[in-house]
Amino acid sequence: MNTQMDWSAVRERVIAVEEAGRRARGRGSSRYPTFEPVLTCAEIAEAEAQFGVALPDEYRAFLAEVGAGGPGPALRLTSLRRIDGKWGWVWDGDENHPWLLDSSGPFVETEDWADQQIATLRAAGYEPTARDEDEDYLDDYRKVFGDDGEEVWHLERGRGAILISDNGCGMTGWLIVVGPHRGEVRDRDCAINPPFEPYVDANGNRHTFRTWYLEWLEQREKEAR
Repeated sequence: MNTQMDWSAVRERVIAVEEAGRRARGRGSSRYPTFEPVLTCAEIAEAEAQFGVALPDEYRAFLAEVGAGGPGPALRLTSLRRIDGKWGWVWDGDENHPWLLDSSGPFVETEDWADQQIATLRAAGYEPTARDEDEDYLDDYRKVFGDDGEEVWHLERGRGAILISDNGCGMTGWLIVVGPHRGEVRDRDCAINPPFEPYVDANGNRHTFRTWYLEWLEQREKEAR
């Protein structure tokens, strides 16, 4: 495997800082595993085939070497699980509502989202009304797609990306899988239609999954020391 994708010792490092955190809070070792089991190459390939996409190499290697879910920036990474024969990303243990990647088109960056909505509505034979500054054209989606309008809007908004982390209080992290910024991660707040903001390091460089995760781990280790 490409050494740049090598996650050796990361699993053990995370387990160590998690245990140190529990000790600092006066707690003993957890009876639950820190990470979900790693996935086999065949399982990852099966998930990729289901969604018709190749996962970014860094994340693919993480699934195979570290785990299919576990601790991560903010709260936890979502977990890639097979549920009733189908793969999906689960957060907060809710297997009834997994995130199902739509790889039919590239992830739409915040500055291009309004244009994407207009294109979708016009393709459905509808001319958009005035844009609402908070919800963009969500009301128009409801008019065009009826009871499914809000779901269509939300699924299209996350197209080409994986809901990769639960950051608490409705905040989320996203891994871009399709498009020119494939492999980068985005942060999203909890408003109705907040922007997707790139995660950046101290020098303003955009994080990929690997640099984002390792920066978090190194900060946790620093705090533990």
